[in-house]
Amino acid sequence: MAIDKSVKTKKILDAAVIEIAHRGYYNTTVSQIARRAGVADGTIYLYYKNKESILVSVFERAMDRFISEGVLKLKNGKEPAEQIAEVVALHLKLVGEDHDLAVILQVELRHSIHFLDMFSRSRLREYFEVLADIVTKGQKSGAFRKELDPLLSAKLIFGVLDQVATDWILADSNSKLSSRVDEISEFLIAGLK
Repeated sequence: MAIDKSVKTKKILDAAVIEIAHRGYYNTTVSQIARRAGVADGTIYLYYKNKESILVSVFERAMDRFISEGVLKLKNGKEPAEQIAEVVALHLKLVGEDHDLAVILQVELRHSIHFLDMFSRSRLREYFEVLADIVTKGQKSGAFRKELDPLLSAKLIFGVLDQVATDWILADSNSKLSSRVDEISEFLIAGLK
């Protein structure tokens, strides 16, 4: 019985997350990823050009989830401050529920200016647009300050969330990342009002 492409690619990406998080990007081989995924080395090359394209796919899969769930927050009819709080909760929940993926997103991707440049020009920009749309909506309703640049505000919101997630990874504690949602939301919303 043949396994369909989406099942194999999921197994490969899941294996890559574990291997890269535990060994580091540069110390991980395609063979190690294949072994963990339970596929032949050559099978990986049917779906991915190289190890870099696997890492890109890991990032894009994570961002797809952030963006698709974040866009739902825009369509829920809630006030902009509530939407910011929901995005903060979503971001910290998604990063905090998979420690290995968090290591990749918060640590491994920062080892190369090439990766940072590639990702900032792709899906990360879409994430910023989701946040900027919420800020713009808040400005139009009078909830947020009019003089704020929505895109800069989005990057600042992301920067706070990114730093909190990085601190969580580096702290190596058993605390839940999502335990900080209220405090962070209040801080960010106060800055926007």
